[in-house]
Amino acid sequence: MRQRVRPPRARRNLWLVLLIPFLIAAVQAPTSSLEDALVLRHEGKLIQARDLFRAIAANSRSSGDRENSAKALSSAADISISLGDYGGAVRDAQQAIELHRAMKMEKELGNDFDTIGRANQYLGNYPAALENYQAALGADRDVGDRAGEITLLNNIGNIHYFLGQYSTALEKYQDALRRVNAASDEPWALYKRQLTNANIAVLYQRVGLEQRALDIYERESENANALPANERAQLLLNEGVLYRRMGDPIKALKLYDEAQSLFRSDRHVDGEIGAFRNIGIAEATDLADLSGALRAFTAGLELSRQSSNTRGIVQASLYRGEVLRRLHREDEAKADLEVALAGAQQAGLIEEQWKSLYALGQIDYDRGLISNAIQEYQEAIRIIESIRAGLRVPSLKTDFLADKRDVYDSLIAVRLRESSPPAEDIFRLMERSRARTLLDRMSAQPALQESSIENVRSHLPPDTVLVEFWMGKQMGLSVWITSAGTGLVKYNSSDQIGRSAALLTVALERSQNQWRRISRDLGSQLLSGIPVRPHTIVVPDGPLNIPFEVLGIPNSDSLLIEVSDVSVLPSARFVVAAKQQPWKWLFPWDEELVAFGNPPVSSFDPLAQQEHWQPLPASASEVRKIAGTLAGKATVHLGRDARKSYLLNNGLANIPLLHFATHAVMDAENPDRSRILLAADSSQAPEYLFQSEVYDLNLRGVDLVTVSACDTARGKMVRGEGILAFSQAFLAAGASATVTSLWKVADGPTMSLMQTFYYFLARGETKSEALRDAKLRFFKSKTALSAPVFWAAFIVNGDGWHRTRRAISWSTLLFALAGLMAVAAAALRLLGRSRPRG
Repeated sequence: MRQRVRPPRARRNLWLVLLIPFLIAAVQAPTSSLEDALVLRHEGKLIQARDLFRAIAANSRSSGDRENSAKALSSAADISISLGDYGGAVRDAQQAIELHRAMKMEKELGNDFDTIGRANQYLGNYPAALENYQAALGADRDVGDRAGEITLLNNIGNIHYFLGQYSTALEKYQDALRRVNAASDEPWALYKRQLTNANIAVLYQRVGLEQRALDIYERESENANALPANERAQLLLNEGVLYRRMGDPIKALKLYDEAQSLFRSDRHVDGEIGAFRNIGIAEATDLADLSGALRAFTAGLELSRQSSNTRGIVQASLYRGEVLRRLHREDEAKADLEVALAGAQQAGLIEEQWKSLYALGQIDYDRGLISNAIQEYQEAIRIIESIRAGLRVPSLKTDFLADKRDVYDSLIAVRLRESSPPAEDIFRLMERSRARTLLDRMSAQPALQESSIENVRSHLPPDTVLVEFWMGKQMGLSVWITSAGTGLVKYNSSDQIGRSAALLTVALERSQNQWRRISRDLGSQLLSGIPVRPHTIVVPDGPLNIPFEVLGIPNSDSLLIEVSDVSVLPSARFVVAAKQQPWKWLFPWDEELVAFGNPPVSSFDPLAQQEHWQPLPASASEVRKIAGTLAGKATVHLGRDARKSYLLNNGLANIPLLHFATHAVMDAENPDRSRILLAADSSQAPEYLFQSEVYDLNLRGVDLVTVSACDTARGKMVRGEGILAFSQAFLAAGASATVTSLWKVADGPTMSLMQTFYYFLARGETKSEALRDAKLRFFKSKTALSAPVFWAAFIVNGDGWHRTRRAISWSTLLFALAGLMAVAAAALRLLGRSRPRG
């Protein structure tokens, strides 16, 4: 047998040396291929890159290299998102998760779960998206990945945003922003801050806070280059939406085109779909180019179908259906809208559901299918109100119904076409569409729940009429209620009424002579068919933010003020909720009034310079004279003592009267920034009571808040909410009523009017009666003060038909005590005379 001879050790080592490069090459081959795939991805060759990643994953898995296989699968899944292959993205990411878990590579799990979450988001499967985002967030927290946490909080917020859960979305974004601020020294902090602020701005846009959103965009655009291309494009897209809303569609389209180019170069399909959608909206709404809009929406729909983007399909179908409806291609429009509705219901897209139903209702109405239209409008309203029920942040509720009021208006308009529309049904719809933000703030009061005509009637005195107005797009109506009956008055042209109301306010404010003619004409339009009573309660709507007392009574030479006092309410529900304070009388030492007047005006305050404010010496006299008119204790804060801090210690509850005689300024864009001038605690700098702060005051038990300042009954008009002004804010804080002004008022005449007003209050008149009598003093004076510019601006909001609590004066109390002592002395004398002698 031949013996096997082993090679010498040196020879074996030589073979090893020669084999090492081949072994290294074999081991490094997958890594080199990963680099090749990354290069392809960078060059924009996404399909080739994804195919190469998948091949690498298969080769690595067969060779036992699980780590490189997982890396390749994660990259392939991410590319599939960009390509719109969301099903493929889910499959690749799930395989990567299995490998990463087997290798206990927890740090990589967050990215994989995030990829699955994004894929499900684009597919419209929001529950699955949320579940995977939550899993990704947990994985990132486990490994301390702060940047990943912030991204995922934003992604989770986005899902809640798509589902119409705006309060929850804002909470997630704000949580992300707090974490960004806590990591400001990290290199990624700038990018994450921009990402988070962009999401907050989008949310503000959705709920109507456009100025807040634009402020964010303008601030963040300075550092936009820190964002990746697709997110820089999204920022441009969102900014374009704002410019369009603010009346500059040309600028908006320019931004949309820039955004679309960035999305296309980055192969971001969802972004391209969004750009097409926004281009179509601008073309249709702002430029009246329905053909151009149809092309844009069709292109977005085709791209959405290619990528199986459920949300894109729903929205493109919805908007294309609306364009087709306007082009009178009803059959095609209805087919698109039905696709949109079915997809929105399947994906849980709340906003798109009510919009689809509303558009279908309009088609059925145009075709004469009235019962179908009514059902579709009613279902849309049910969805709208279910969304509002989930809004817990008051600032988000503001403006929310503004774009949805059309649904209520359409349903009311349909019902008014009936030969004898039921007043009860119309009244309920009117009530459901107004002052919802204010009512939500005051939801703790059970009486403010929805009420019926019968319920309102049972709370009206015999000499009172309540008139609730509704101003639709083309027509209007009022429902009047007395203790004895109800009626409905239709108006043929709401536009004409709106123009007359605007002309009346201008004529009154500028003291133009034609105010009488306008008031007579407008009174003939609004008050015909409505019974005249000594007391009138008005629930205005739309443009009717006017002093109703100056309206001419139809078929009469008299103004309404000459026969009736007027209270203004945001909703008829306040009639049911209002009640007299349990303790009507106070003792002389009980506090009856807290008043603030003539705070210092700083020459260094830019707001004071802008508004040309001057000191108000007459306001100090106003406060002193009012205090002297009342029998109870009055706490007066004047000049530098008119401090804001006195309002913030919750010490004003149950005080009957609160009075401000100062400057104020209204912010029509952002009502929360409206403010009343007060004084600071420790400096001469001005201090402001912002309208947003008024809501948080504790004014429960306060009978009346008077803001003797300019424009305090004015504010931003929000359809479905009314005028967002200080009057609503003080009512929400718990006050029963307010007196505020509709325009700028002169210092001296206002002092006289207020003194007269409080004189009548002290005599025991109701709030509305006292203000009416004070105004009549001016109106009948046959002096320059008879002009309405000096007295008509002030109106009573809220419960004007009850008296304020009054104090017994010292003289009355002493007289009563003297009388009691005299009676007691007389009784003692009688008792002494009747005593038997011993």
